[in-house]
Amino acid sequence: MLKYIYLINFFKIYHDITIYHAILPIGYLMHYTSTKGLQIKNKSKSFKNNVFRCLLIFLLTMTLSCVVSSTENNLFLLRDSTSGQIGHVRNYAPPANDMNVLFGWNNENDNGINWSGWLWQQNVAYGNEGWVLGSKNLLGGPINTYFGQSPRSFDKSDYGDDNLVEITRNERSPSTSRGGALRIFDNPDNFTSPNQASWWMYYGARPLVEKGITSESTDRMSFYIKLKGLKPQGEKGSPDSLSTNFHIGTYLCWDKEQPAKNTGEGCPREGPGNQHYYHYFGFNPGAWIHTQVDDHPNHHRGKPGNRYHDNNPVKADGMSYFAQLMRFYFEIRIPQTEDTEFIVDELLFYSTREAIEPNQNDESITSLWVGYWPDNDYWEIGFKDGGKFGVGENKFSTFEIRWSTLPITNENYEQSNIVEPLFYSGTEYVGAENPHYVRRANDYKRDVWTRFTLPAQVVNDYQTIYFAVKDVSTKQKNKGTRWPWNRDDHGEAPSSYIRTIDYSLRPVN
Repeated sequence: MLKYIYLINFFKIYHDITIYHAILPIGYLMHYTSTKGLQIKNKSKSFKNNVFRCLLIFLLTMTLSCVVSSTENNLFLLRDSTSGQIGHVRNYAPPANDMNVLFGWNNENDNGINWSGWLWQQNVAYGNEGWVLGSKNLLGGPINTYFGQSPRSFDKSDYGDDNLVEITRNERSPSTSRGGALRIFDNPDNFTSPNQASWWMYYGARPLVEKGITSESTDRMSFYIKLKGLKPQGEKGSPDSLSTNFHIGTYLCWDKEQPAKNTGEGCPREGPGNQHYYHYFGFNPGAWIHTQVDDHPNHHRGKPGNRYHDNNPVKADGMSYFAQLMRFYFEIRIPQTEDTEFIVDELLFYSTREAIEPNQNDESITSLWVGYWPDNDYWEIGFKDGGKFGVGENKFSTFEIRWSTLPITNENYEQSNIVEPLFYSGTEYVGAENPHYVRRANDYKRDVWTRFTLPAQVVNDYQTIYFAVKDVSTKQKNKGTRWPWNRDDHGEAPSSYIRTIDYSLRPVN
């Protein structure tokens, strides 16, 4: 069905542009391939998906080339097909064919502590308040274990923090017009807490693959988040102005041949073995941020910091990271001077195997996020370099960022628009040959962050903006003129593929 959505969206976007007449025959061919092709016997699903993808990429590459030239002539303002009036362009394309929503808080009755299908309790576990699953029709229904009922969503209460929670209908992700969002915030009457809001978002006893939320190919968790109370970072443009201030902790489990019981070796506890991982982020407060968690964690419990961690760290066990995910929490990582909070919305999972561009760089571009600050009219993007090298002197990495009003693929990447970064870019950081490149803030750390702007007409008129990041690290190149960025890249980029993310400025539902 999403194949039709992709096609329909493109027709909507271009119905007032002469290019429509050029892409129409291709559209018919795509339609024929995805419908009549289904009736042809002995044709595998993967073959049909590949044919569809090839045609779609050809369409995207051709249209993107035309849109770039049209944009330069201010011809990109199109008619809203639903109202017939000049308005924002409905250019949203779903990121994948297999999106599964875990939490959206979109039921009309979701408000305060009322959450459809879930029961509020003052003592869910360990004296902490939260919800337990009440409906037999959700997530396979509730189950009882020796450590309480699951699944549940409840206060993590670490560091002496007194976390409060509500489903708020006053704020929601810019990508949706429905329901509410989950707000976690410090108790303003607790004057001794370190101001590190945290919450067990999902605390289960069985892997999510058994709940039909993830699959063996799932490699993305996606959500929108808005934070308050964090100390701003990055604006100094110095080697020490970036840090990790938010993290997601994950726990995996699977069954051994022998029952796990209370050994901690398998479901319903973690394991076998040490299966606790961390995904690191460096956010700024005050805006909705679209965040991707991939299957390449930034840390493994008990292991040295800043070292390399495998992409899908349980692959050697014959397992898939998100398939075996059974619980995870969100947490502000370091103490803050002000009360903190974060609001989460539209939390879902999908596989890039089912995406418009399935070949992506998850090796050196991990924990990717992008956000828009409308009050200041600027964007920020950040991620962690997860590449297989030891950080240290002469171990910098260099990246390029691009944007488009159409989904970006490896094939049409060069036709998309270059982002001009405002930080960690320019001759002082990356040299004169490609001054729009952006570099890590510090060759001893893995943080990448910058700020940028986009044309006002694009921000005002389009529903969704698409971004791609590419690792362009090259030995003996990209040296800046200022210390410490006059040092070398660590080596060649580990992947020639891009990494993609989008941001919806307006509701897509």
